Formats: sequence, structure tokens, C-alpha cells
Amino acid sequence: MKTTRLLALVMALMMMASLALAEAPAAPQGSVVLATVNGEDITKADADALIPALVSYQFIADASDYKATVDFLIRQKVLGKKIKDMGFDQFSPEELTSFEQEAKAQWDEGIAQYADQIQSDDSEQAKAHALEQAEAFYKGQGMSYEKLLTTIKNMAAQDKMTEYLMAGYQPTEEEIQDVFNQVGPIYQQQYENDVQTYEYMTQFSGQTSWYTPAGYRGIIHILLAGDKDLVGQVRTLEAAFEEQQQAEAQEAPASDTEQPAQDEAKEPVTLEMIQAARQKVLDAKADVIKEIYERLAKGESFESLIAEFGEDPGMTNPDNLEKGYPVHKDSVVWDPAFVKGAFAEKMQQAGDVSDPVVGANGIHILKYLRDVPSGLIMTDAIHEEITQYLIGNKQNTLYSQAFDGWLKEMDIVHHQEAIDQAIQEAAAMQQSPEELPPEAVPSQDDQAPAAPEASENP
Repeated sequence: MKTTRLLALVMALMMMASLALAEAPAAPQGSVVLATVNGEDITKADADALIPALVSYQFIADASDYKATVDFLIRQKVLGKKIKDMGFDQFSPEELTSFEQEAKAQWDEGIAQYADQIQSDDSEQAKAHALEQAEAFYKGQGMSYEKLLTTIKNMAAQDKMTEYLMAGYQPTEEEIQDVFNQVGPIYQQQYENDVQTYEYMTQFSGQTSWYTPAGYRGIIHILLAGDKDLVGQVRTLEAAFEEQQQAEAQEAPASDTEQPAQDEAKEPVTLEMIQAARQKVLDAKADVIKEIYERLAKGESFESLIAEFGEDPGMTNPDNLEKGYPVHKDSVVWDPAFVKGAFAEKMQQAGDVSDPVVGANGIHILKYLRDVPSGLIMTDAIHEEITQYLIGNKQNTLYSQAFDGWLKEMDIVHHQEAIDQAIQEAAAMQQSPEELPPEAVPSQDDQAPAAPEASENP
């Protein structure tokens, strides 16, 4: 069962952000010291506790990268000291109250979401039990309201440091345009003549593009679901016809005597058969279709008829209604029948309405709403994307420059032999038994008894 990601993310942030300001916990007795900052130890236990989060969020490649982990911990301690020295960890009563409210809201939401997923039934007893289980789960992971509150305060303190370093920086329009001019042609080169890749990356993968290929139309439509059995018959015939065409294209010319007997008996699917099946779908909804076109002819708006007759949930989205679905004659993300209808002979200019089209989801009556602007266009969303990119770059540069100075102010000692030993031990643990030297592989007598099969946890 999938758990909420809310507190999972907060737990990782807590682990990293709270290190900057929180007092260092006492290291386990005998824990190896990997480095010190102003006499304060960074131990292997500290690194081991942090490594899973660093790997998960791809700050480091694998669990053997103790060097990068130690450097991370050093920088967190240095940052924590500078934040304290500059008083950025001090907050007003109003700020503290706000942090408490935010922590409680996040904690309660996380608990409620997890409990909702594991609740056995709708009774109050089951709900109360699920909430108890959810709280126990997060506490078992080392998470609590108090730790969440500490994390929020630490992150706010770091925000103050960031604000101080940034000194009110905001990218200029010239900087934003320069990035657009540099990056935009890369998008154009990739997508200008490749609608399939463009749609795959933007529609399926959810990536943004600063370039839109020419030829897109904004299409809105009225979807009538139609008789499921009749629509299913059309889909079956279309699939058989496509398979039949592919087989014919692949087969070498052969004499009648070489064809299998069952193929001789099988009636081929024809375009006439498909058209007849489509007509049955239309005939079953003839009265509704007639009413829609009559009301359009009388001047009723297409959008109002979508609201009354349409069965596509996407057409309840105001953005889709305003801009239409982006459809290209070479589109691959839409039903081929829908694409064909959008570019039918009757659809010559914005405002035109198609004849009814039978597709995989029923009957479509389409309206050519607009021509989608093409090329490199600086939209508000792209402007904001570039703005945040430049702000992020500026933050990275300023923090890098600040750390160059801060690190020189600190007494930092790396225990390189201990770090190297930790790296070697972790690398050895990652090796398979076949890769280990014979003396490193446990004998049958030394192996622990097999663990019982784990039960499924929520």
C-alpha cells in the first residue's frame, strides 16, 4: 500500500536541515571519529545516519561515499555556527506561533493521509485505530511533531541566511532574455520537425518546452459515449483491419495453394464493414446528434452544449475550454479518429464545427477553436522558470563564496585514515559473495538462521 510522501520528504529534510543548528547528540561509545570542527566530532555514526537520505535524494552516488558525506556534515556544522553567530536562529513570538501552527498542520495532515490508507472500515473505532497506527509508524521512524517543529525553525533560520546573502537580488529582464536566447534554440532543434518526440516529452513525461512546433490547433469537443457494445464492435473491426494490413505488408507473394486453409475461410475486414459499424453507433444517438446541430444552427454556443451533453471530464477544465486540446495532424497522443476529425475537410478555420466522428471513446463533435501559437514564445510560466533558475544559480554562487571564507575561520581536521577505512568497509559490503575474497565469505556454520518471511506492512 502506497504511503504518503509528505512526511517522508519532511523526514529527509529534517535529517539534513536540523543538523545545522541542533546540538550534536552524544556519539555511540566507540564510534570512529572522521573529522572535527572546532573540536566537535563528526563520527561514522553521524555519517551512517545521514547517508540513506543523501543517496535517496542523489546528493551522493552510493553508501560508500564517506568523503562527500563528511564534507556535507562539516558544511552543516559551519553553517549552523554562522547562523547562531549572526542571530538568525532567534525568532519573534509571532514567528514561533506561526511555526507551531505549520508544524501541527503538516503533522496532522501526514498522520491523517497515512491513516486513511490503512483504515480497515468506515467506523469511528477503525478510524481511531488507524490514527494510532499512523502516529506509531512515524514515531518508529524517528519522526515527531517536536522534531518537525525543530526542522521548520531551522529551515527558517537558513532562509534568513539566504536572504542576507542574496541582498535583495532579482534577475533583470536582460538576464532572463539572455537565458531564453541561449536555451530556446536547443528546444527548437529537438522538436521542430519531430511532433512525436515533442508530444512524448511534454504530454507523457511532463517536461516543459520553450518551443511549440507549427501546425497545432486548439480543439474542444462534445463527447457522446454512445452504445458500448456498438463502439466496441468498431474498435474490434478497426484493430482486425490494421492487423490484416500489417500481415499483408509483411507477407511475400504466395500462390493460393500455399495459404493455410483457415485463412481461406476467414472473412477479411473491409473499410465498408468498418463504416457500417460506425454508422450504427451514430444511428443509436441520431436524435441527440440532430438536436445538437439544430441548436448550434440557432446560435447556441458550443461551450454551453459541451456542458449539457459532453461526457469528457477534461472539458470541465476551464483551461482546456479556453485553449482547447492541442492537436497536430501528426499527433500520437490522441485517438486517430479524433485527430482525423480535427483536420477534416470541413475544418478550415477557427470556429468551424466537424461532422460527428466515431472514435475509441464514442462520438465526437469537434470545434476548431484556435491556432496554437508556434515557435519560441516567452510565456509567463517560462519567464518564472528562468527567474527561479537564475535565483538558484545566484544562491549557489553566493553560498560557495561564503563557505570559502567561513571554512577558513574554522578549525577543521579530517581524519583521512578513518575516512578511507570507512569507504573500504562500505565498498566491501556492497560486493557480492562471488566478488569477495574466500576468507570474507561466511561459512555455513557461521551463517545466521533464515529470517521468517516478512508480512506485508502498510
